[in-house]
Amino acid sequence: MTGNRAIKHWTLLLLSCCILLPSLLRAEEARGRESILIISSYNPDTRRMSSFITEFERQVVASGVPCDIYVETLECKSINDAPLWISQTDNLITRYESKGGLRAIVLLGQEAWASFVSLGRIPKEVMCFSCFVSSNGIVLPPPADSTGVWMPPSINYMNMVDSLHNVGGLLNKYDVRRNIELIRTLYPEVENIAFISDNTYGGISLQALVREEMENYPDLNLVLVDSRDGDEASHAAYASLPPRSAVMLGTWRVGSDGEYLMQRSLNDLVQLNPRLPVFSITQTGIGDVAVGGFVPNYENGANVIAAQIKEYYKTGSMEGAHFHLSDGGYVFDSRKLKELKIAEYALPKGSVIEDTVAAKLSKYSHYIELLVVGIVLLVLLLIFVAFLFLRTRRLKRTLEEREGQLVIAREKAEESDMLKSAFLANMSHEIRTPLNAIVGFSSLMQGEELSQEERAEYCAIVVNNSEMLLTLLNDILDISSLECGKIRFNYSAEEIVQICQHILMTTAHTCQPGVEGRLECAVDSYMLTTDVHRLSQILINLLTNAAKFTSEGSIVLGVEICPEQNEVLFSVTDTGPGIPLDKQEMIFNRFEKLDGNKKKGTGLGLAICRQIAMIFGGRIWVDPTYTGGARFIFAHPIGLRLPEDREHREGGGAFGRRQRPSV
Repeated sequence: MTGNRAIKHWTLLLLSCCILLPSLLRAEEARGRESILIISSYNPDTRRMSSFITEFERQVVASGVPCDIYVETLECKSINDAPLWISQTDNLITRYESKGGLRAIVLLGQEAWASFVSLGRIPKEVMCFSCFVSSNGIVLPPPADSTGVWMPPSINYMNMVDSLHNVGGLLNKYDVRRNIELIRTLYPEVENIAFISDNTYGGISLQALVREEMENYPDLNLVLVDSRDGDEASHAAYASLPPRSAVMLGTWRVGSDGEYLMQRSLNDLVQLNPRLPVFSITQTGIGDVAVGGFVPNYENGANVIAAQIKEYYKTGSMEGAHFHLSDGGYVFDSRKLKELKIAEYALPKGSVIEDTVAAKLSKYSHYIELLVVGIVLLVLLLIFVAFLFLRTRRLKRTLEEREGQLVIAREKAEESDMLKSAFLANMSHEIRTPLNAIVGFSSLMQGEELSQEERAEYCAIVVNNSEMLLTLLNDILDISSLECGKIRFNYSAEEIVQICQHILMTTAHTCQPGVEGRLECAVDSYMLTTDVHRLSQILINLLTNAAKFTSEGSIVLGVEICPEQNEVLFSVTDTGPGIPLDKQEMIFNRFEKLDGNKKKGTGLGLAICRQIAMIFGGRIWVDPTYTGGARFIFAHPIGLRLPEDREHREGGGAFGRRQRPSV
């Protein structure tokens, strides 16, 4: 039993060691890893900071330095927060020192570097580097200081840390003296130098440097345009600058209350005194409001710092740490040079003249290309949508037109069906009446007891009804042929006065006793292109109708030439009972009779007249202004074209099919 317990005890101990050993090894490895701390003044995601961090990491990894890189940020903004920067920097360095293995500190931006220098201590055995830092600066104030009117002196970082062996990096030198000399060369009459700065560490440190340099130019008056004084004060100071003044621009990023200042606010400030030339010592405003200046050649610095760290790991000595001071040069905006009428030969030797418009286009060419592509796609989309809209509207319009045509066709079909039924009913009634008379009186004539007078009377009735039936059938055939376009029209030049005289003589026997028939025509002769047979058919029908209803008075056939209307008016005027106004259009329908069945006739004569008139291209109507009876007027067009083929000589041709109504 005792042996078994011992085996179990040693087995559990062995398993525990196997489980805990990897964790112990990883912890020891983590403690053995060295680190590099990057303290950024601003958000590391900004373009300049992100570019440095990415390139620095690539250089460190490529050099084989066994260090983990950590990034921290102070989120610096205005100088009002300066007391916090020092404590934040101290806390960050202390925290990473306590972890052990801290081998290098990289301080990005002037705020982080100034906070580090203001600590008063430099970590031992730790390489310290600066980047994006100017060679001049200011000592940060204690927390109790009032920064609103703070005017600190300028310090030279090169002199402060020159004796330290573990400090290095990249410093940018702002040469105020060269910019002042540039202004005096281009504008010798200048008496005032205005310096624009903002509520940031960089702005205040540059202002301190300018104040120090201006002591060497007692003949020039320095005017400070400081965003810490507020918008109204800074605007008033700039607007009140006298004519013999020039402007040097430092930074313009943060206002008195810590708000960010946009580029437009700088443009608005400069526009308060637009005649003054503006020079830049930091490249700020070049391409917008500044004509140029002597500015530093800003470098990324990642390769310089990574090379010094690599040398440190290679040799184990910190003596390789040193500061690299950036060069500078004259840079000018070609657009502003033209605007201020500054000749290029007047510029210092070696000056770089930039086309800032082209540079901006080149800088943002990718975005411009994307914008152009987007606009093109949007235009194409709009064209496509417009095409779909127009196509849909056109189809909708076509559908509505087709629907309307179908409705009209249906109505016409229904009307045609009704007319057909009415036509058949009327035709059967009109045919049955004379047939009944013919059959009835023919049967009576077979009787032997009839006298000679009765037989003659019955025979006359049969003959009259036969003629009526024959006229009815001819009229039915005529109107059917006219509507179907099957009647052939033979056009020729005819003398119509002579034709009217002949027609009047032909129908004279139809007039009742005591009724005078006469012709009224203003000309003795007139040639008209017409179909003489169809013209005669219209006039005979009209004269026959007038004879039926005129028991006394006269019937006048009139002819009037109207060259202005390009037509000849034929009129038949009687002294009969006349036609009521509400029935003057109805009488042109088939089988319509004003007197019912009292007067002999088929009721188709006027319908035939209208069909022929329409084929002629003319019209026929009842004159509503005539009250002495009835007056029918037929307008015949002048100058009908003589057709050349059978198609146009038929009723359904040029004058028939185009204008004939539906049955």
